[in-house]
Amino acid sequence: MTAMFELNEEQRLIRDTVRALAAEHFAPGAAAADREYKPPIKNIKILAQHGYTGVFMPEAHGGSELGLLETVLIVEELARECANTAILFSCTDGATPRAILEIGSPEQKARYLPRFAKGELLAAWSMSEPNAGSDVGNVQTRAVLDGDHYVVNGSKLWCTGAQVSDLFLVLVRLDAAPGMRGVGALLIERDTPGFTIGKHIDLLGLRGTGMAELVFQDCRIPAANLLLPAGRMRDLLRVLDADRITGNPPICLGVAEAAFNSVVAHVKDRNQFGRPLADNQGLQWKLADMAIDIEAARALLYRAATRVDSGQGSIVDTSVTKTYINEMAVRVTNQAIQLAGACGLSEEYPYERHFRDVRGMSIGYGTTEIHRNSIAREILNGNYQP
Repeated sequence: MTAMFELNEEQRLIRDTVRALAAEHFAPGAAAADREYKPPIKNIKILAQHGYTGVFMPEAHGGSELGLLETVLIVEELARECANTAILFSCTDGATPRAILEIGSPEQKARYLPRFAKGELLAAWSMSEPNAGSDVGNVQTRAVLDGDHYVVNGSKLWCTGAQVSDLFLVLVRLDAAPGMRGVGALLIERDTPGFTIGKHIDLLGLRGTGMAELVFQDCRIPAANLLLPAGRMRDLLRVLDADRITGNPPICLGVAEAAFNSVVAHVKDRNQFGRPLADNQGLQWKLADMAIDIEAARALLYRAATRVDSGQGSIVDTSVTKTYINEMAVRVTNQAIQLAGACGLSEEYPYERHFRDVRGMSIGYGTTEIHRNSIAREILNGNYQP
């Protein structure tokens, strides 16, 4: 299948190379990573050995200076074989490394970015709290300046990659200004006294991502680790917009493609009432609807990434793309379970894992309801016309 436009030779090479790597090295352990709640961190080391970490960074920092579309292609191919690996890829190429590149100090860039590019350093983004998810302005974890250090107290939830990461971008309340105006961000290194990483949080899917709670008790952080002062949260959220294109949607797309390919093989091989399941017209229509969903999703995603790369990205592109692909992936993986029958419910097959891995993606990175609010706001403000 092809997208709404053709990839160039370099993009096809990236896609095909990562596809082969993932099939050989990551697919065999995908089920075990899920079943054992064990992050497949060795896979990131393999990607680093082949030059596929820090891919968006400038060459001066050891990166490849690839665009969003190339990053999307990498994540999509990883997710086709192992969604947990695709999530962990954000530890070197996701929101935290991008934020350091875009808004970090020269010292922070020099200290961290080359290590991301080599796969030597893994990072996590920590925003959510018990009372602050989509409502970033309600962050309660506090950082109080004390001489040349900030003293941090509070806790964070749902931190992806927490158990394997070395560096954390942590949103904190820096002053008493209400809402987002009082929120900023610190870079906090693992093993800092007063910083504790909790046990793995049991999830419906994506069980091998090392998600955990973070706890800060009188944790002293050098003032030089301030990434973002209070009052500039929108600068940081703009970085997250890029990650909402390169992270969540291509994972959903890749998993949906994997579910589709698996169930097509199943219905062609499985015989009932003396003929293959695939001979039934009603079933053929279901496959056709799944293919339509996947093709539309891929077209939206590649277009959104290309527009950002050309300086034409928009809130509508990001929110439409994420919302559609999140819901498409649930439809496709759920239909794959239905077509696989009892096999779809068994952990001996990938179908139920595919569904579990995508179901939570419409909650993370901004719920689909929040994204619909963003789309409607842009429409009513006159910023969108079909």
